[in-house]
Amino acid sequence: MNFDEKFLSVTIIPAQPGFFIIYDDKDSKEVIKGEPVIAWQIETVRVKGGEKNGEIFSHTMPVVFDGTPAENWIGVQNPDNTITLPFDRELKSLEELQEYRYPKTSSAQSDLQSHVTLGAGV
Repeated sequence: MNFDEKFLSVTIIPAQPGFFIIYDDKDSKEVIKGEPVIAWQIETVRVKGGEKNGEIFSHTMPVVFDGTPAENWIGVQNPDNTITLPFDRELKSLEELQEYRYPKTSSAQSDLQSHVTLGAGV
């Protein structure tokens, strides 16, 4: 969270099989299925300061074998292969997530656009 907070509790519960971390590799512009989620960490905090002062929030973080996932994790693949992006949306598949994160422009469209742009001044 982006504001000062005081931890009230942290709870770890085992994950059911079939959940996997999804990473975003911005260099290769690919979303990648990573390691399995082995547990969930539920953090409950009380906000300190600002207009939300005193409010209590809980959020859940996936836990993998090495602890928490790398900073470039963006979501979780569920056992039914849907993808959940926390605080954003749910998508039907890894392929749909790839298209959502890095939309493709077909080479035919690019070629046509180049042709139209080049021909516009003639």
